This record gives sequence, C-alpha cells and structure tokens, in this order.
Amino acid sequence: MSTVTNVGSFALQAYPSPFVSKKPASPAESATSAAEPVDQVDIHATLRDTSETGRIALNTAAGNLTGDQTAQLYQQVGSIQSQIEADKQADGGSLSSQDAQTINQLQSQLSATIYSDAHNGAAPPSDPTQSGAAQREALQAGRIQLNEQAGNLGSSQAQQLMQQQYSIDRQIATDTQANGGPLTQAQAQQINQLQDQASTQIYQTAHNATPAT
Repeated sequence: MSTVTNVGSFALQAYPSPFVSKKPASPAESATSAAEPVDQVDIHATLRDTSETGRIALNTAAGNLTGDQTAQLYQQVGSIQSQIEADKQADGGSLSSQDAQTINQLQSQLSATIYSDAHNGAAPPSDPTQSGAAQREALQAGRIQLNEQAGNLGSSQAQQLMQQQYSIDRQIATDTQANGGPLTQAQAQQINQLQDQASTQIYQTAHNATPAT
C-alpha cells in the first residue's frame, strides 16, 4: 500500500475552480463576475468538496481503497454536493452560517472516513501536517474526477491526467520523506511548476482547447 499525502481540514487558498462547465462566459458575464463580491463561505465549501474528491481519487490510484470503498466515498461526496446546492437555493443563492457549519461538519466526517479507509481503519491525526503543494494536488485530482463525471473528459483522458497527478503526489511524498520534513523552497518551486503545467492541461483537455502558440 502506498502512502498518499493526506489533506484533512481544508485551508482556503486561491486555487483554480473545478472547471466542470464547458460553457464559455460572455464578455458581459465575465465583467459581471469580476465586479460581484465573492462569497468566501461558498468557495470554501466547494473547494473542500473538490479536495475530498481528489483525495479519494489519489488513494484509489495508489491502491489504498477498494472498489466498494471508493464507490461509497464518492456517494458521500455527491450527497454533500447535492446538499450544498439545495441549501444555497433555499438560502437565496448563498449558504447561511448555520448551513455552512453543517456542511463543514459533514465534510470533516467524510475527511476522517477517507483517511481511515485509506489507512486500514487508523484514526486520522488530530492536527495533520498539510503543505500547500499537497492541498493543491488533491484539488487538481478532484478537478479531473469532477470533469469526468460531468462528461468533459473521457475515461482514457481522465486516467492519463490522474496518472500525472499521482506522479506529482509521489514526488511530493518522496521529497518530504528524504527531507524528514517539509519541502525545501527549491523542491516546492519545482512541484509548483509541475502543478501549473498539469492544471493548464486539465483545463485545455476538459474544454477541447488548443494550447497557445
């Protein structure tokens, strides 16, 4: 069994969105979106959901989860996603503080279950160490999984992109183990470059885009 970097309680960072829609925004829509205030509560819930999806995908690729465990965990993710959308609609478009707290509790429970299932029933650490590289890795794996679910990626495309993410995850784990602690600045920069390249490839593949020349 391989050890996959664990991402537990998610810390909000400015990572790309899951990109599950192929519909391009019009100039007017883009201008409106840029002018509108961003609801940090909604972003936190959505990004954490994407992160949990990525953790499941990475642990499945590493052989840490059985098929049944993977299916059950994805079902829980889908249930939380549906709850977020239902609550936002009921709350007038944005999660209320109470609903956000409930969603956060559900996501924390799911996070603990992912860790336990991937570590043969072990309890998750009370204060897991999480690097920005590991958090981003889980998010990008989640983007791949969600785009495949949305029909934006074929199974072979998703598999190829996920293998790329798994290779980066292995590099993070190898560097961390060799250091006996966090990534060095040079290693973090190298990982960030690999993640930037992978992020662009995920977007272009999911949107049938041609790389700029």
